[in-house]
Amino acid sequence: MRIALLVALALAAAAQQRLEIAIEKRDAGAWKTMDPGHVFKEGDQLRFRFKSNQPGYLYVVNEGTSGQQSTLFPSEEAGTDNKVEPGREYLIPSTSGAFRIIGPKGYDTVYWVLSPVRIGEPAKYRPLPPPPAPNGVPGNLSPRCDDTVLKARGECVDSGAGLKPNRVPGLQARELFFVRKGDQSIVSVPPVKVSANAPITYQFRIAHQ
Repeated sequence: MRIALLVALALAAAAQQRLEIAIEKRDAGAWKTMDPGHVFKEGDQLRFRFKSNQPGYLYVVNEGTSGQQSTLFPSEEAGTDNKVEPGREYLIPSTSGAFRIIGPKGYDTVYWVLSPVRIGEPAKYRPLPPPPAPNGVPGNLSPRCDDTVLKARGECVDSGAGLKPNRVPGLQARELFFVRKGDQSIVSVPPVKVSANAPITYQFRIAHQ
């Protein structure tokens, strides 16, 4: 009975999908991992670290505080190869460049989609619809420091930023668990009764002043 139980647990663990994401800021020429809720300033240069234990194709779309939407990845500036291999860490952008914080203060919403197939192949999956608008964050809200979070580090952190659930029209919803591990955010996708071919979608809110 114990052997059977251990085997069942091992199979469940193998079926669970896990994504890891971290946000970094260029500071004095070096890259520093930041808290997901860190409040950035205009002009800050950012990049993401991403890793998945399952293969797929990664798509990243940004909705800025001005309401303008743009594809961050894949793109000519950030890299065009969006195929993800299990266990390998990727930098977004995959080039030597970086994303720069611009626009009115508030919350940029970065939509992440990990699809098992290339989006746009009609025989396998429908094209990705645009992100929903509005993004759920009132435009008149301004990020502010939460004195109860990371006070010892002297870091300005907003609890409204970081990983959030996402519901994109036309995509199959999946239950996600969000876990913090230091400055790293983890998206855990338990085995559920939906198609294994459904993409994983979530959003990362970037607070900036």
